[in-house]
Amino acid sequence: MRSAFSMAQLSELIGLIYDAAIDPARWPVAIEEMRIALGFGTAAIRLQALPSGEVLVNVTSNIPQPYVDRMASYGAEIVELWGGMAVVGSLPMDRPAVLSQVNPNLDTTTNRYFVECGKPQGMIDSLALPLARDGRGLGSLSFSRHVDAAPISDLQIEAARLLIPHLQRAATINRLLDMAAIARSTFQTVLDTLTAPILLTTADLHVVHANPAAQDIVATGELLNIRNGVLSARVAAVSSALAVAVSQAAQDESAIDRKGLGVPIRWRDGSAGALHVLPLRPGRGAFDASVVAAVFVARADTPFVAPTALVAALFGLTPAEARVFEQIAAGRTVEETSDALNIGRSTVRTHLLRLFEKTGVRRQAELVQLAASLASPMAGVA
Repeated sequence: MRSAFSMAQLSELIGLIYDAAIDPARWPVAIEEMRIALGFGTAAIRLQALPSGEVLVNVTSNIPQPYVDRMASYGAEIVELWGGMAVVGSLPMDRPAVLSQVNPNLDTTTNRYFVECGKPQGMIDSLALPLARDGRGLGSLSFSRHVDAAPISDLQIEAARLLIPHLQRAATINRLLDMAAIARSTFQTVLDTLTAPILLTTADLHVVHANPAAQDIVATGELLNIRNGVLSARVAAVSSALAVAVSQAAQDESAIDRKGLGVPIRWRDGSAGALHVLPLRPGRGAFDASVVAAVFVARADTPFVAPTALVAALFGLTPAEARVFEQIAAGRTVEETSDALNIGRSTVRTHLLRLFEKTGVRRQAELVQLAASLASPMAGVA
């Protein structure tokens, strides 16, 4: 499907999103540019930390100030407009939601927010992108369609979908940082005062800077190591995933997609965590020119991602290769995989050779180990 904007525009928008991830003062520019690129009348982003309720991000674009001042009082009505908490909680996290599709009775609604705040501005439909919806945060970015504009199109929906993984990554980073401290200064200035472990690396994982929190983790050796200045993980599969993510960040941040987003890690005490890779463009802030990424270490911050999906994204597997990987990772033989997928044994072997080449392993047993290493620590936890 065609995109609503070019790859150059997409890359620029993603760069603005990552700017805002480490500098909250840049969210207004990012939201404004996304709104214009997607062709909507207004936009609003809100990110709230849970369980504290602290509002980390609350920015609007092209909404008159009197309406901005009143929006906070319509919280319950906005949820009701989208069908209530049960409906909102069931909306997918990987694609946008269109209000008129969720609420077919929008034309006749008497919802107070819609009647008192939306319609007076000429806004008659919305597109919402999920940022966070878990025990640590709740947030979304919404774009509203003006009455004079054409109905929300599949092209707009698909274009907005491309931004979701980057927005969610930015929201995750916002939740890890001390937003108040950064708002008073700059990311570079407060880096060493942050409780979130952060390492700045080059494309080949040479560590340019590690804040004290990151140095403490490296000193224990249970998760990360720095040898000859190069960052690696204790678990080989995590090292591979981290290397792929940082390399991709250096080459083309618009293609990073899920790479580096919630790469699962596990502390020795069994607690869950994730490594998040944030691409840093040249000239972003006061970073050394060789720095291409910031690696954030988070505890209990990785939603379940099936190992197959994560490996497919990290190593660029085709759908057919991913299906074979899933079977082999489950311990099935070539013959059993052939029968399960209804494909020839020679085809399975061909896919296996490609899997070995792409993932850097040499035996089927190592593919099983790769899947086990990248399985979310939260998998199977109710």
